[in-house]
Amino acid sequence: MENKLLELTLRRRSVRRYKNTKIDDNIIEEIMKVALTAPTSFGHKAVEFVVVRDADTIRNIGVCKSFGGSQINGADTVVVTMVKTANQNQSEFWIEDGAIASTYILLAAEQYGLGACWVHIRNRMGIQKTSDEEIRELLGVPSGYTVLNLIAIGEKGEIKTPYTENDLDMSLVHYFGVRPQRSN
Repeated sequence: MENKLLELTLRRRSVRRYKNTKIDDNIIEEIMKVALTAPTSFGHKAVEFVVVRDADTIRNIGVCKSFGGSQINGADTVVVTMVKTANQNQSEFWIEDGAIASTYILLAAEQYGLGACWVHIRNRMGIQKTSDEEIRELLGVPSGYTVLNLIAIGEKGEIKTPYTENDLDMSLVHYFGVRPQRSN
């Protein structure tokens, strides 16, 4: 049975080195369209993004994380995933909402043959404040938002071996009731 989504997820690996290549603006826009289709709790659509394409700003964002922020250096684009958390009704599932949208971005980047990597920001420290505070300050993001993560995107500067179905540990999947019969 053909499973294009499985084929895509088997190929998707975190890439932390990028070639010095400019990604077409239309591809970035298409990736962001995919992100906007991500579901959010109660349909609040509280997830927002800042797309950064300037190399100096990307380096400055990386400095806002005291450990591991430099892995975005060299990426053509960094997407800052943030969620509107000021409204208590919208903020209960903010981490999940932002994570789902970020995952959509990672998969969309792979669909275009691009490398991408999730960089944690939540609960991380910057130089003097939290990474979240420093990034929001740098980008002029108003209060009421919380930065969950960054996603670095660029042409792959490293090639990682894709997973195969043999790498999947099906013992981690538990069935309650009747187990589906495997089709050949």
